[in-house]
Amino acid sequence: MIAPFNEDGPRISCLMVTANRRKLAERSINCFLAQDYPNREMVIVDDGEEDYAPILAAIPSERLIHHRLVKDPTRTLGDLRNLSLDIARGALVSHWDDDDWFDPERLSRQHEALGGKAACWTAATLVHLDDPAWLERPYIGHIQGGAPSTILHVRDDSIRYPSERKGEDSTFRDAWVKRGVVTMGREWSALLIRCFHGSNTWERDHFTRRVALRPQDIVEWNIRKLFGTTDKYSQFRLTPRQRASFDAFYAQSRALGIF
Repeated sequence: MIAPFNEDGPRISCLMVTANRRKLAERSINCFLAQDYPNREMVIVDDGEEDYAPILAAIPSERLIHHRLVKDPTRTLGDLRNLSLDIARGALVSHWDDDDWFDPERLSRQHEALGGKAACWTAATLVHLDDPAWLERPYIGHIQGGAPSTILHVRDDSIRYPSERKGEDSTFRDAWVKRGVVTMGREWSALLIRCFHGSNTWERDHFTRRVALRPQDIVEWNIRKLFGTTDKYSQFRLTPRQRASFDAFYAQSRALGIF
């Protein structure tokens, strides 16, 4: 589905750094096309060899910046993210990873929540593991300080990503706190689904730790494992809204042959 584009509201630049992940990127790009926030653009920094032209064809040319460059082993993920900041045209900027899934209301809900603050993110996301035991078992994954992959922020050229290969997004998120931020509660975790697929920047354990990160969740999870009742664990209980997002993600991923 392609939702309308127009100039209503400030333009939001959705920033994707990618390389040779065409199938995953196609899902992410389809999510961009389906957003119900009309004034949006896709900004892609791509240092891979795969041809993304077929999966970008549906984006109007004036709504797309696809910056290709030759891979440089010395260039970090933080460096590439900074390049995407530099070439974005929007007054607002949204983190848009190539391997995440985004609810069609992600931009509009976060723009509404942002108000007059400098940045907005969610306290948690849904998490999916491409693993036989977890394939149909999504969970609510909390992240200390908030989920950096959900950040929506005003344009501010003074705030940059560190030149790091991992963890650069958390450092970037933390730099916004002094500017004034909004953290959306766990009820908004369905706006983004983080996906473990085996070729992530982070290893599998980084994702599975999110099953029980908060103290109260650790206690409950360990007790339920002891008594064999993990199926009743609170972080597996999704609201109808969260379940609808997961079902859409699952169907789209299956249709693309991702799993």
